[in-house]
Formats: sequence, C-alpha cells, structure tokens
Amino acid sequence: MIGSALFAVYLHRRLDKIEDERNLYEDFVFMKTLQKCNKGEGSLSLLNCEEIKSQFEAFLKEIMLNNEMKKEENIAMQKGDQDPRIAAHVISEASSNPASVLRWAPKGYYTISSNLVSLENGKQLAVKRQGLYYVYAQVTFCSNRAASSQAPFVASLCLHSPSGTERVLLRAASSRGSSKPCGQQSIHLGGVFELHPGASVFVNVTDPSQVSHGTGFTSFGLLKL
Repeated sequence: MIGSALFAVYLHRRLDKIEDERNLYEDFVFMKTLQKCNKGEGSLSLLNCEEIKSQFEAFLKEIMLNNEMKKEENIAMQKGDQDPRIAAHVISEASSNPASVLRWAPKGYYTISSNLVSLENGKQLAVKRQGLYYVYAQVTFCSNRAASSQAPFVASLCLHSPSGTERVLLRAASSRGSSKPCGQQSIHLGGVFELHPGASVFVNVTDPSQVSHGTGFTSFGLLKL
C-alpha cells in the first residue's frame, strides 16, 4: 500500500517535470523559429514569419501590460496604507460680544493640512475620519482684571459627538490675582481621544471677557496620530 502511494507521488512529479520540459522545448523551438525569421534563414514563408512575429509582439504586449497593472496595484496599495496628514491649529479671535465658547480666527496663523478637518462656525474643529487624535488648547487670561465674579477661571476642552450630545474631555482652573494691572496666566489642556466622523471639539471658558487675544496667547488644535 505504501509502495503504491510512493509510486503515485513519483509518477505525479515526473509528469509535472515532463510537462515543464515539454513547455520549455516548445518555447525553445518558437524562439529559434523567430530567430530564423529575423535572419531570413530556413524554408519558412513570409506569411508564416509575419504570423510568428505577430504572436511574439502580442506576447510582449501582454507581459508589459501585466507589469504596468502590477505597478499600479502596488502604488494604490501604498497610498491606501498611508493615512493622509490631518492637523489643524487656530488662534483666538476677539469679539465685541464674547461668548463662553471661544471663537477662532479664519485668517492669520491658521493651519489646516487636510480637507478631513474643518473649522465649523468659527468655533469647532470637526473631523471626517475616525481615529486617535491629540487635541490641545492654550487659554491665556488676565487674572487681575475686574471680573464678573471671584470664582476661579475655568477652561474646558469639550466634545460634540455626531449624535448631538456634548461632554467635557478636559478641564483646568486657575485662581485670580488681586492686583489691578493685568497679570496674564495661561491654562494648558491636551490629551489623546478617539474621534468619530462628524465629531467636533471646542473650548469653553467661564469668563470670556478675561481671555487675552493675540498671537501666541490663546490657541487650539488637533493632530491625528
């Protein structure tokens, strides 16, 4: 029984080898015939030579076409593996009627590196691709300016989900000073969060009248990791 199985395996491999040798011989004969046609040797007619050359040209075109298709597939796969750079950085914009949700300038030091993130209504950074994002904010405020209350100044980094719900992601507070001149202080917020398509983030403060606007003072941004 074992001998019969071994013989079957040997016969199968031998037949494969014979098939390979036969194909190799046929290729060799074809190439020799093509060589004779190019040199004008042998008894082949002009019609036969033209047919052989036509077959060879078609064979070469097929090889070149397959190579081009493979190159295009490789390029497409490489592009698919590379996530587009998604990043945004905006600076605050002063308003005659300040609101608790800070506004960001559409011009100036304003960077959006992909159409997959946008500034919505001048307040929110909205993303169109799911992923982990580093979201950050710096809020500079005048700690000694006359305030509407003596409560600590609080800045919050908030999420507006695609379903419409809102929640605080990060929050920080700073106490106010007592002297008359403006003593500037800065609050820094930053963390990594998973955002879904349609989600947006924004910055909320307890007393917008205290926020310092100007280059480098108050800014907000995100970066897809």
